[in-house]
Amino acid sequence: MLIFSRSSFSERTQLLSLILKKNSFNCVPCTYIKLVSAIKIPTMKNLFILLSLSSILMASCSSTSGTVKGTVCYPAEYIPAMIVYLKNKETGKIYSLDIKENQKPFKFKKIPSGNYIAFAYTVQEDLTDAKDKSMITSGGYTHAVPCGLTVECKDHSLLVFKVQNGKSTKNIQICDWFGAIMQDRK
Repeated sequence: MLIFSRSSFSERTQLLSLILKKNSFNCVPCTYIKLVSAIKIPTMKNLFILLSLSSILMASCSSTSGTVKGTVCYPAEYIPAMIVYLKNKETGKIYSLDIKENQKPFKFKKIPSGNYIAFAYTVQEDLTDAKDKSMITSGGYTHAVPCGLTVECKDHSLLVFKVQNGKSTKNIQICDWFGAIMQDRK
């Protein structure tokens, strides 16, 4: 630690940046603060700068939400406009996102951690039943999706996935439109 006590603040910052680049840390700002706080700081000005920086960076480490990324599929030549829903299994809270016609990828931001299911409903009625009644269609991220959506895939219940603080949950594919056991949108 002698190198730190004899070097300038900018030199210490550069050295710590190099250390962080060489290592893999889950929360770089938190690690940076831990490393910097172990350094003897010779002046009050540097201490004030460190404390200010620490409070800003600590706020970025205490994320209370995550993101959810995925794609929608549809069994036709185009993808109709639809609304994608995420439902928290513990609280019942539902988050929605509008999907434009022919839009495949979607991304939910700031979703609280927890266990979720994902499903979608088309915006317009695009299905006619046996009695010639028009209706909207629904699809979901079900157990049949990772199974390959083949005839051997019999489980069409919605698949529960986890959202974690500060992390991105990926590959949520809303592609089962033939037997998804749906949830109420309310």
